[in-house]
Amino acid sequence: MCIAHPAKVLEIKDKNIICDFLGVAEVCVGDLCPTVEVGDYVLIHGGYAIEILDPKEAELSLEIFEELSNIDIKAEPSL
Repeated sequence: MCIAHPAKVLEIKDKNIICDFLGVAEVCVGDLCPTVEVGDYVLIHGGYAIEILDPKEAELSLEIFEELSNIDIKAEPSL
């Protein structure tokens, strides 16, 4: 299952976009966002930047992803 997530654009090389998602560099295809610029936030799904995001909304979403990544889940074995 793929989940769309926001990321900040660090670099653009041809049709590829190099983004930062929670400190991890990620390369995605930028064909669907032809006007994207370095510094923009994009929504990534399945390896494609599918939408340019409002910066404040993207930062809020990234904060939520950060909180989720810090949750310590200890699953109990089911019987």
